Amino acid sequence: MRLALKVFLSLIALCVLTVGCLVWILGAASVPDLAGDRKLPGLSDDVVVAFDESGIPTIRAATMTDAYRALGYLHARDRLWQMETTRRIGAGRMSEIVGSPMLGYDRMMRELSLYRQAEQQVDRLASAERQDLQAYADGVNVFLETSSAPLPVEFQLTLHTPEPWTIADSLVWGRLMSLQLSGNGFSESRRAALLNLIGSERTNELLPRNLRSPTTMNDANRDAWIGGYDASNAWVLSGQRTATGKPILANDPHLGLRMPGQWYLARIETPGLTLAGATAPGAPFHILGHNGTIAWGLTTTHADNQDTVRLDRAAMDAAETRQETIRVRFGADENVTIRQSAFGPVLSRLGSEPVALQWTGTESLPRTVSGLYRLNRATSWNQFLQALSLFDDPVQNVFYADTAGRIGMKVAGRIPIRKGADGTVPQASAQPEAVWSGIVPSEDLPGLIDPATGWIANANNRIVTADYPYEISHDFVPDYRAVRMLEALAETGEAHSLEDSARLQNDVLSDAARRLVPHFLKAEPTTPLARDGLALLRAWDFRMTRDSAAAALYMTLLNEAVRLLAEDDLGVEAFENYWQADARFVEKALTEAPHWCDDLRTEPTEDCGWLLTSALDRAVFVLNDRQGGTAADWRWGDLHRAPMEHLLLNLIPGLSRLGNRPLETDGGDHTVNRGQSRGGEGRHPFRHVHGAGYRAVYDLADLDRSLFALAGGQSGNPFSPHYDDLLEPWRDGRYFRIPGRGGDIGAGAAAVLHLRP
Repeated sequence: MRLALKVFLSLIALCVLTVGCLVWILGAASVPDLAGDRKLPGLSDDVVVAFDESGIPTIRAATMTDAYRALGYLHARDRLWQMETTRRIGAGRMSEIVGSPMLGYDRMMRELSLYRQAEQQVDRLASAERQDLQAYADGVNVFLETSSAPLPVEFQLTLHTPEPWTIADSLVWGRLMSLQLSGNGFSESRRAALLNLIGSERTNELLPRNLRSPTTMNDANRDAWIGGYDASNAWVLSGQRTATGKPILANDPHLGLRMPGQWYLARIETPGLTLAGATAPGAPFHILGHNGTIAWGLTTTHADNQDTVRLDRAAMDAAETRQETIRVRFGADENVTIRQSAFGPVLSRLGSEPVALQWTGTESLPRTVSGLYRLNRATSWNQFLQALSLFDDPVQNVFYADTAGRIGMKVAGRIPIRKGADGTVPQASAQPEAVWSGIVPSEDLPGLIDPATGWIANANNRIVTADYPYEISHDFVPDYRAVRMLEALAETGEAHSLEDSARLQNDVLSDAARRLVPHFLKAEPTTPLARDGLALLRAWDFRMTRDSAAAALYMTLLNEAVRLLAEDDLGVEAFENYWQADARFVEKALTEAPHWCDDLRTEPTEDCGWLLTSALDRAVFVLNDRQGGTAADWRWGDLHRAPMEHLLLNLIPGLSRLGNRPLETDGGDHTVNRGQSRGGEGRHPFRHVHGAGYRAVYDLADLDRSLFALAGGQSGNPFSPHYDDLLEPWRDGRYFRIPGRGGDIGAGAAAVLHLRP
């Protein structure tokens, strides 16, 4: 029996070893050579691609159409699996590859009809836009047809062969990004449940609306409603505030962190246009960057452009329906009924009763791709505004600077005008308030050009004052990052440099901690370890560095304070769905609503002193359990790690180490260098899952001196040296330049690829 077991285990080990060797051999063989000569049919002339030491390409082409064809080829070569999963997620076709685990997502995407919308959009494109999108698709397909290397390891593991690329495959990326940045409709039922559970007053205390935060608009020349001052940062400084006398624009958009990242950096040079910055694998146009004359950046407005509507029988009977089939690998296919009501698509994941998602993103065929195409080519403020007038969604704050010295910011996108409802809870289809009465005209959206202050900044805080005539949102991000940004910008005075902006993007001083720690210090320590912990907080400079013991205690204490404040009010089950380390709620409870400090489950009435002492005891227990040692041995980095997971390989036993690149990081939820975590229960409440995957500082005195950082690398292939070579420099605040016309192309390039007709 023992011999049989040994033989069986040996066979398993041999199989695992064989599979591992096969994966390694195929993976290593799938890494393409950067240099060489390749045929790329359809080019009008030769294209030269020079790669720097990080694999970032500079594409030199005779025309932009040729450049887009080359970029499609490069995207496919470096990020093919990412492109494949993106288009299939958008089309609701992931179950065809991985089976039933993706069935729920596929069903929702079919119901939203995002890919169908992308297909319909193709016919609405201007001829030049369609030509360039088709050239990009052709470049992708040339790689698929001609590459002699094995497909990336993900295709080998799933035994999947990709289909040819189409224009609609590129357009659906924008639809997915819009959905990701316009998700407030999915939270309306949560707010309604809280209202039913604890009433409106306590719900507004639990979910504060940040009505006193600084606003971005601040210019005496504008109308009065543009008054005094998830996530991104941006600021732009005029020449009067910079060392060069020309503007500096800094931007770091925050999205989910993963391997590979969202962005692929590229520079394009043609006789008529230069573009440099961030592209998205699967789409040809630059999302962020500069074009040699202007630079632009984005932050999310957090506009409320979604509502959920409960449909009565009449509304359901009037809905248009169609049938679709979801193919499921390893399982039975599923037939889905797609319903389109007068309010929008009916989504099964919004509840058991029929509920429609009313969203500007599904109201009409989007034009944002056309706006982006024009934005890439804009050379003045007026052309910039004309491009933004075509943006539908997601709603964004778009920052602007040009080499002539002008700076500005404009909100772009479609924001609904409601008939009385505030858009925070579901409406009933029979109620007049459920119907939108129109869309805010583009010319009435907030905007600012050349303010007297010499700067504009935003960290997803409120854009306008309360007397702005339209409702943008009830749920702007807390002002902690904005306050710190404005403070740091003021400190640099009128000689701000690129390096100053880079330092600010990596700033880890927490204004939330600065406000809350004085309250936490009122706790009465009950153990020597708690007393040592309070001493750490008392001496702390509020910087969330990964070596900081005080930062670890602060965040754990904040997390436990939320539990003590709200668990008794909501009940354990409801609280588990809410629990997050919410600094604005704790600050409000401790300063304006101390009734939250009482534990409703006990007698007598407890005060906030009791709560803070109890939270400290719990936090010390948690840290001692997880990190042990003395208080000085605790480390924020042990709790705050960016998992940097590969979406497929992380799910396969034994292969997660191949694709994942976890690392400790600085920052926190409320620092400019944003290391977003959720808090709550579990062994990893402070995993850094959301943040600035791309950072850029644009120098309008010399755009070739602009600075960049990227969370990960250019390649999506775990076997490539460029899969993670930029990850630690990104974490540590080190930047690079993208080589350009300054003479560092060719002889100074790490590799040169020649693409020939």
